Amino acid sequence: MFLAPVAAIAAAAVAVGPAFASTPASAPARTADNGNSTGVDGEANAPAKRSLRSAWVGTRTGAMVKSPAWVGSARLNAGWAYGNGGAHRAWDVGLWLGTPVHSPRNGVVIGLNDGVANNRPGYNPGSNASSNWVLVCHTVKGRQVSTYWQHLSPGIKVTVGQRVSGPRMGSNGRPIPGTGTQLGLSGNTGNSTGPHLHLASFKGCASASVAGNNSTAAWTRYNYLNRPETLFYEPSRVWNRPTIDARSLIATTRKSGRSGEVVKFRKAVLAKSRSARAGSGFRKLVRQAKRTYGWHNHGGLPNRGFLKKLAWRTENLGVR
Repeated sequence: MFLAPVAAIAAAAVAVGPAFASTPASAPARTADNGNSTGVDGEANAPAKRSLRSAWVGTRTGAMVKSPAWVGSARLNAGWAYGNGGAHRAWDVGLWLGTPVHSPRNGVVIGLNDGVANNRPGYNPGSNASSNWVLVCHTVKGRQVSTYWQHLSPGIKVTVGQRVSGPRMGSNGRPIPGTGTQLGLSGNTGNSTGPHLHLASFKGCASASVAGNNSTAAWTRYNYLNRPETLFYEPSRVWNRPTIDARSLIATTRKSGRSGEVVKFRKAVLAKSRSARAGSGFRKLVRQAKRTYGWHNHGGLPNRGFLKKLAWRTENLGVR
C-alpha cells in the first residue's frame, strides 16, 4: 500500500493546488468555464462564491483508490472538487516519491516535458515553475481520450510518438497493476509541496509533435479546465471495464435466456441496445462482432477464445 506523506501532500493539493508546467510569457490569461480565475499553470483557484462551486463531486477526497497505473492502493488527496468546492477536475494521488507509473490502457504519447529536478521537501517554487509530465492519447469505447500525468520525477521513460501498452489481464478478467508500459516515476516537480501524482483525463487528442512546454499537445493539457465540452469526468473511466463470465454468457446464449453478462457484451461492442436477452438478435450481434474483429468462426455463440480477443482488441471488457 502506498501512502505518501499526507500532511505534505494535502498542503500541495489543497492549499496551493496541483500544478502544470509553466506556459510561455506571452500566453493569454485563462478563465475556467465555471467563472473561477486560473493561475498561470492553468489550475483553477478557489471559487469566489457558492454558485461557482463544482456541481459534481465524484470520488471523495480521502478515499483509497486503485489503478492499473500503480501497484497497491493510494490516498486520493484531491478529487474532482477541492474540499471548499473549487474546481479541480482531476485526481491528486498520494504516491511515494519514485513510485513507477504505468499506462493503464494502450495509447500513443503525444506530449511530455522532462528534465526538471524534484523540489526539496516542503518547498513549492510557485505556479510559474515547470514540471515533468506525460500526455497520452487513448481510444476509449471508440472515442479519443487524453490522459495527463504530472509532477513526475526527472527521467521520463517514454518518447513523443511512442506507442504504449496497457496492462496484462489476469485469469480473473482484471488488469494486473504495474504491467503496462512505464511512463515514469512519481515525483514532486513544479507547483507541488509534496510527492504526488496529478492525473487528469479529457476528450480529444492533439497531434504528437515535439517534447517540451510549447508544443500543440502541451497547450491542450489545460482543456479539462478551460473547455467544458471536453470533460471526461474521472480518470478511472479510462481503465475501468466490466468483467464477463464467459461460461455464464455461453450458457445464457445457448438457452436464449437473460443475463447481465449479455448487457456487458452489448456495451463492450458499443451496441445501442441494452437488452439482457440473448435471443436471435443477440446471436446476430455476436456474428457481426466476430466478422469485425476477424474471428475465424462466425457462429452466434460467444466462445471464450473470441471474448478474449475482443477484450484484447477493444480493452472494453475483461474475461474470466
